[in-house]
Amino acid sequence: MTTRLEVEQLDSTTLQGSHLLVATGRVPNSDTLNLASAGIKTDDHGFIKANDRLETSARDVYALGDIKGGPAFTHISYDDFRIIRSNLLEHKNASTANRQVPYTVFIDPQLGRIGLTETEARTEMKSVRVAKMPMTAVARAREVDETRGFMKAIVDADTNQILGAAILGIEGGEIMSAIEIAMMGKLPYTALRDGIFAHPTLTESLNNLFTAMDSGK
Repeated sequence: MTTRLEVEQLDSTTLQGSHLLVATGRVPNSDTLNLASAGIKTDDHGFIKANDRLETSARDVYALGDIKGGPAFTHISYDDFRIIRSNLLEHKNASTANRQVPYTVFIDPQLGRIGLTETEARTEMKSVRVAKMPMTAVARAREVDETRGFMKAIVDADTNQILGAAILGIEGGEIMSAIEIAMMGKLPYTALRDGIFAHPTLTESLNNLFTAMDSGK
């Protein structure tokens, strides 16, 4: 039997659906590994404790991926592998410190996220500028008749560095990845505002998004 569900929001918008999915999280199966006998410490939830070089409390034992907690993404597990490979085989000093953690939720439309949210940036007492633009202002989205969602970016007002972005819309993860590349290269937001991108592409919308930054607070 299907039950009609309604969620009343603060703005009086009513969402209707037939099912409600509640995700309560996952727990590691570390309790089957007898970690204590090897001197490997875990937290209260059973995740293995590791430092930013992925070293555990036991000498020469490392923790990679979901078993150490944190963002449970495949791409994070792969980056963990690269850190171990760099340090053990190439004798480098790689770590998880300050690494970007992008993700995409493959809902309809997609949600792509990178960096800080506006709330997180303000909590860190940063002086920020914010730009937000509906997908109705994206030429490519209009051409393919997929204009649901919005784009939002957060910039450090003192340095012009991009602090984070959220793209809820068609191919949100792909647009987010373009912003992430700019963040990795430490480009100011003006590089995306003034860059020449092929028309008509979704990436071209970054011109308009970061032009809106100039009027943001």
